[in-house]
Amino acid sequence: MTRSALDTPMMRQYLALKARHPDALLFYRMGDFYELFLDDAERAAPLLDITLTTRDKGKPDAVPMCGVPVHGVDPYLKRLAELGLRVAICEQVEDARAAGGRRLVRREVVEVVTPGLVGDPEGLDAAREVALAALDLAAPNGEVGLAALEASTGEFRATAAPQARAGALPAALVEELQRIAPRELLLAGPIDQALAAALHAALPDVVLTPVAPASFAPGAAPAQPPGFDPHAADAATRAAAAVLAYLGALQPFALRHAAALRRYALGDAMVLDAATRAHLELFEGAEDRSRRGTLIERLDATLTPMGARRLARWLAYPLLDPAAIRARQDAVAWLAERDRRRATLRERLRPVRDLERGLAKAARPTATPRDLAALRASLAALPALAEAFAPGDGEAWLPGAEGAPPPSLPRPRPVEAAWRLLEDALVDEPPALPRGSRGASETGFIRDGYRAELDALRDAARKGREWIAGLEARERERTGVASLKVRFHPVHGYGLEVTKSNLGRVPDDYERKQTLAGAERFTTPELREMESRVLGAHERAAALERELFEQARTALLEHGAAIRAAADAVAEADALQSLAEVARRDGWVRPTVDAGERLEIRAGRHPVVEPMLLARSGEAFVPNDAVLDPEDARILLLTGPNMSGKSTYLRQVALIALLAQVGSYVPAESARVGVVDRIFTRVGASDRLARGESTFMVEMRETAEILAQATRRSLVILDEIGRGTSTFDGLSIAWAVAEHLHDAPGLRCRTLFATHYHELVELAAARPQLRNAHFEVREWGHDVVFLRRLAPGGASRSYGIQVARLAGLPDGVIARAREVLATLEAHAADPLAVRGAARGGPGPAPQLPLFAPSEPPAPAASPAERTVLQELRALELERTAPLDALLLLQRWRERLGGGGRG
Repeated sequence: MTRSALDTPMMRQYLALKARHPDALLFYRMGDFYELFLDDAERAAPLLDITLTTRDKGKPDAVPMCGVPVHGVDPYLKRLAELGLRVAICEQVEDARAAGGRRLVRREVVEVVTPGLVGDPEGLDAAREVALAALDLAAPNGEVGLAALEASTGEFRATAAPQARAGALPAALVEELQRIAPRELLLAGPIDQALAAALHAALPDVVLTPVAPASFAPGAAPAQPPGFDPHAADAATRAAAAVLAYLGALQPFALRHAAALRRYALGDAMVLDAATRAHLELFEGAEDRSRRGTLIERLDATLTPMGARRLARWLAYPLLDPAAIRARQDAVAWLAERDRRRATLRERLRPVRDLERGLAKAARPTATPRDLAALRASLAALPALAEAFAPGDGEAWLPGAEGAPPPSLPRPRPVEAAWRLLEDALVDEPPALPRGSRGASETGFIRDGYRAELDALRDAARKGREWIAGLEARERERTGVASLKVRFHPVHGYGLEVTKSNLGRVPDDYERKQTLAGAERFTTPELREMESRVLGAHERAAALERELFEQARTALLEHGAAIRAAADAVAEADALQSLAEVARRDGWVRPTVDAGERLEIRAGRHPVVEPMLLARSGEAFVPNDAVLDPEDARILLLTGPNMSGKSTYLRQVALIALLAQVGSYVPAESARVGVVDRIFTRVGASDRLARGESTFMVEMRETAEILAQATRRSLVILDEIGRGTSTFDGLSIAWAVAEHLHDAPGLRCRTLFATHYHELVELAAARPQLRNAHFEVREWGHDVVFLRRLAPGGASRSYGIQVARLAGLPDGVIARAREVLATLEAHAADPLAVRGAARGGPGPAPQLPLFAPSEPPAPAASPAERTVLQELRALELERTAPLDALLLLQRWRERLGGGGRG
């Protein structure tokens, strides 16, 4: 009877391990490969673009299989995790020789990689965090708890928010989830479908993982890092307990690497919702979602991975406390004012590698000597880095003394004990070892002199090898066989190889050991004894090296808190010098940030557009002022054409306010920012067709969220409202939104409102805290020149046809557009009616038929006359320069044909 392909010791072992992890792909270690079988192989092969083959070909139940090499497994694991899959890593946990006569070595699943627990941090984007989060919805105090672990660095934090109503997630907590952007979110199972839909709407790429409700019990947590109270019952602690339980079940070795639990409040930082981060292009560009052309790319002059992550964190969490902002500014100022010392600091930061993720690698059972050597190199760089903050010649820095570094500029402390431990134990350049390898032949990474017993074993093995090396010459002379060679085979050991043509000269004491195609291999009692000594010494030395390495690795982890503290100081210093470097390089200034509400920017520039414009065309950026004050003009209504600079101006004001609260210098001549609690943006056109939302629906949803959540301290940026529907509908909506922002009791938020609805300029006559402004344009024939200068007063035209002509629309289309525009202007509503609406009177007149009126229109002024009349009514004489007035008179005269009717 033919035995089934599944009925083998190896497959029985595989199936037993797979049964313990049915929801994960099982990577089963076989020599130098991880193999996948059956359904796992068929599922993984196309995802990883590897060949699917079969085991036991020809059998009716042949087993599908595929595999990936052990030494290159990390990219495959990360690809599967990004696809939302789990992978169980099954290793050989004993040496094959230690298994004795058993046919199989013992194997165990040593870790499970998930989207939120990515495993070995090698290959991760150094500037990005990969978070695992948990939500607790069942806390006794009615709050919703959130905890997040960055497993590759060990950073652990938790917060909570009051539940608005039963079954609903607090909006602030949803926004915080979007800011953290976890790859995996733990929820007490089973997960409610409505909750899952709401979470996927906010986090489209997150993997929702149900866990046992009991895992949220703090008392059952498998570890208690500092800051975690197992007796607490609050929502934040319960969420943190679920994270620890999940980590303990899937990667228990990482529990000791989890840093102290840091609690924080959602009100500690400026709120930047997902729409605002996208509109302002803080981390991802609108076109390709890369860092190119983003604010983080502009700011990032960091030199270490920790510094890059810290800078990104600061940008995502701008401060609200003016004192904390000033403290960070003090550190940036100290570095910006000292070019030589900053250059020294930058030079000494370069050798520091990723201490945080290096410590995470050291905590893994699969850590190699090279992993620890890389960590040692970073530790070795810390003393010189600390000296960069020491007083120089003629300096004496006492605490608080003039010229001394401010307390907010940390001085990384060397971790001498950890460095000395690794320096004593490991050779300067350890050899490469396979991931998770446990073979007895691995040796050469523990330094000579570290352990006398190891030195003795190495000496015995070396002397034996020297004796064996001399054996070849002795046996050639004794036998007369000049081609005799001493060979080594990993299974058969050492042998004396004699070609078949010389077998007649083999001495009687030679014992046949191995037959080859053209030769025979022999041994002798003397060689066999020496081989036993050499191999035995080598195997014992290799086993001892592994033991010593594990001891050193365990001892190193005892210094984990000190290494994390050093990494934190390095990250802080690197992020601060990055801000100082950018400020010094680009001539930025230190803003004043206070508890007031006035926002005043003089000669502000866009931090990203300015250098891009200079690099692309050599054109200098035109700076502009911005003043918003809830006690005076707190709404600035911008009108004017596309391409004139409105959108750039809106974003630059928001970015300058944001940079100021990050603690950065800003691109301006001067800036004063009254603390902004959150920035709202309604910019551009986008849709969410997958969720059944059109461009206009998205626009209205974002506007509704702004009106519902904005406070007196908010900064609201509106770039077009109502453009996605009919003209009068859109105008009505934009009008009502502007009025609400001005009139709503208690709102009074600082607002920049850009619109093409020129009728809105009339609101300034009735709303005292609303001001009109426009970007100047000059006409030359049918062309326009954008001056990029902000000027008071409203614009009367959008110059859309001129912009369309610049964009390359066909001449026939442009000509026809001019005809249609002339007809529309001839039948536009009377400006008096618009002004009446601004004062609460009747709104605009109904739109008239354009091409086929039912009866002849009443006599009316020509299009040119009506245009001149509109511009004249909008003109603010007290703010018009004489030269500009003359230019306007000349243009009107030309339009009216020298004074007659056109």
